[in-house]
Amino acid sequence: MRKNKKILGVLLSVCMLWSQVLLVSATPADVTEQVVNVERQYFENGDYMETVVSESPISVYSSSKSGSKSSTYYNSDNEALWYVEVVGHFTYTGSSAKCTGASVSADSYSSYWGVSNRSSSYSGNTATGKATGKHYFGNAVVETINKTVNLSCSANGTLS
Repeated sequence: MRKNKKILGVLLSVCMLWSQVLLVSATPADVTEQVVNVERQYFENGDYMETVVSESPISVYSSSKSGSKSSTYYNSDNEALWYVEVVGHFTYTGSSAKCTGASVSADSYSSYWGVSNRSSSYSGNTATGKATGKHYFGNAVVETINKTVNLSCSANGTLS
């Protein structure tokens, strides 16, 4: 009887340890970024550019952070036409911040718009993404918009 209790105790301990390992290692498949800020810039023709700053979920005890800043061009009917997004990776100490990497993505949602000249860079505490949106009428370019998106990190880890 005593031997059975010991075996049962060991089995329960093993099960509890495995459940803890599974809980700690489980991460949601679709972890989404948290939106930090949204701004809109309106143009005379009714179109607008919406810029969204988001950050990836991180540990409270981490001194590094990743985030994104995207600018999407909408027409006056609220249809998204094209976008440019920069993703930046940062470290911060409380007294300074440094960008450690950047990447850019940019594309069109409309057959009347094309996106070219994609580039990314980083310097100091800022990640930069650039792209050119071109509005086509047939084969003719009727509008060109050069867009630069800068994502910065403050010394305390605030993205802007």
